[in-house]
Amino acid sequence: MSAIPIGPNPEGIRPAEPADAPRLREIALTAYARYVERIGLEPGPMGADYEEAIESAEVWVAMADGDVAGYAVTRHPGNDGVLLENLAVAPGHQSRGIGRALIAHVEARATARGAAYVELFTHEAMTENRRLYARLGYEETGYLVESGYRRVLMKKTLHG
Repeated sequence: MSAIPIGPNPEGIRPAEPADAPRLREIALTAYARYVERIGLEPGPMGADYEEAIESAEVWVAMADGDVAGYAVTRHPGNDGVLLENLAVAPGHQSRGIGRALIAHVEARATARGAAYVELFTHEAMTENRRLYARLGYEETGYLVESGYRRVLMKKTLHG
């Protein structure tokens, strides 16, 4: 599979490998750390089992400047849609379009497999994420309070 170019010094997006798990954990810890105070809890991805995710889900890594710059974890809970379970970009690589490139990659893969939509969750306090996802065509479709997290479900209908 060829890599999809992204941002400055593009190297692309590729499937994650087991050796990427420590870097994914590091990205989550640093990328989500600034949200801990605002949310009042550690976001779920900070403690994710990346080895298990790489084995049981589709995990994509974005490469930039010879480094894993970000990642996306997707699952296919049903026949009609794809859940973008987790997305993070390392702080040193943020604001370079890497997150948007990962989302576009997930959407393209979902379309190719015939999925009708992509869903994702964000915390209700993450207003900047909610605005970004809305600009990318995602609509808020529900709310969920789970283990103290006040999550917003967002959905984008795909048009093949």
